[in-house]
Amino acid sequence: MDIAIGAFLGLAIGGLCRWLDIPSPAPPTPVGALLVVAMTLGYLVAGQLT
Repeated sequence: MDIAIGAFLGLAIGGLCRWLDIPSPAPPTPVGALLVVAMTLGYLVAGQLT
């Protein structure tokens, strides 16, 4: 359930930033986006291991 809420909030924030022409808080390059995904996956895996 936490993952679904997190995904929804991420999509909502991204959509609002785009709709309101506010700079997105995410990196604008594919490498930066992959870094965010890798950090998120690492966070989730570490949470499962503890």
